[in-house]
Amino acid sequence: MLCLLGYASAYAQNKVYSLEQLWQKTIINYPSLSAKRKLVEQKQLQKELITRDRLPGINMQAQQSYGSFQGIGGAFFPLSGIYNTSAYKTGAGQPRAASNLSVSTVLQWDLIQFGKLRERINEADADIALGNATLAGEVLQLQETGTRYYFNVLQAKALHAMARADSARLEHLYQLSRAQAEAGLRPGADTMLVSSTFLQAGGEINEQQGLLETARIQLAVLIGEEEHNFSIDTTLYHNTLRNTVAASPDSLLVNPYIDFLKAKVDRSKAALRVIQKDVFPTIGLLAGAGVRGSGLTTTGTVDNSLLAPWQSNAGSYLVGIGLTWNLSRLYKNKVQQKIAQTEIDAANADHEEMILQLITSYKTALARWNQQVQKLKDAHSAYNASKEAYDLYLSRYENGLVSMIELLQLQKTLQDAERYYVRAIAGYWNERINQSVSTGDFTSLLREMNP
Repeated sequence: MLCLLGYASAYAQNKVYSLEQLWQKTIINYPSLSAKRKLVEQKQLQKELITRDRLPGINMQAQQSYGSFQGIGGAFFPLSGIYNTSAYKTGAGQPRAASNLSVSTVLQWDLIQFGKLRERINEADADIALGNATLAGEVLQLQETGTRYYFNVLQAKALHAMARADSARLEHLYQLSRAQAEAGLRPGADTMLVSSTFLQAGGEINEQQGLLETARIQLAVLIGEEEHNFSIDTTLYHNTLRNTVAASPDSLLVNPYIDFLKAKVDRSKAALRVIQKDVFPTIGLLAGAGVRGSGLTTTGTVDNSLLAPWQSNAGSYLVGIGLTWNLSRLYKNKVQQKIAQTEIDAANADHEEMILQLITSYKTALARWNQQVQKLKDAHSAYNASKEAYDLYLSRYENGLVSMIELLQLQKTLQDAERYYVRAIAGYWNERINQSVSTGDFTSLLREMNP
């Protein structure tokens, strides 16, 4: 069992993630996406709340109180839950207070709203669409961030491997010069010279190791895992110079950033239609029923028991059609419409500006990528030439035809060519990422990495 558990643990730690799997883990685990999903759910519930305004509103109130029944009825504004009572003056020996009862229910059903409710529902739908567009834009942004972190790890891994290869070559030179110095074929200064360069190469390995660990930590935080529990396929870093098809300008319009601004325009238009409908009245059905009782009888006698109002009461009802019209909105609505129209104009301007920015960004990335392709070819050729020259000069050094200084100069040239080649690959992938962000689609990038 211990062996099986150890094998399972080692397998879990050696899990290799593809770029697409890293996106999926980011989308599942990243907190900001969860927050935006909850906002969309909230907007959906708000729409459901608005649709329930189609149902009638019912208010019920009831009270039973004990207090004086002598009062003077004058002019007053009736308030919900407050009742005015008055009665005959009681005779001598009669209580001056009695129990009172009032129960009422009022129904109001807005049957005709002249499209106000429909426009409010449309506005809620526009809110939901805007929330979904915001979520899609956040997904694209996290895809971009995850992709750049992913390639940062690949680049750091390539630079680290380059530093180790340099160190291995210098170690071979050190052992070679030392053996020749001990045999009296070379001066001891060669050994000291290559030893110094070899120690510097060790420091370069440590620096690149730190950069690699930093890149892995950034990626691990994004996907919500420990940096030592996963790995990625670093060989994909060299899958370059494949045929790619340029996107058409129309395809740039299908982009989450464009969809977000378009949804923002639609939301502003829906808000304007709600304001336009707000000037119309509301016609509805009114109905009410009530029961009122008192411990004071019509003969002037008082029964101050708590059950007396229930024994001596009267019921009433009311049915009718009511019209509600806020006339003050008539002179405010024009200004509100102008404010809403300015919001629409601003949203349209942002939408058009984003289209221009994405087209410019894509064309710029495509032009730079074409230059990076040529740069990468030249860097690859320079690297191969430097490597062949180094192997040739190493053979000549072994035969005593060149000095250690000449060989180390060529080693430095090879090291620079390697670094230039790795960074040319990084520039190539960076422009491919920029193209994918402009189109809002990373499918082409995935196809190029995994043909």
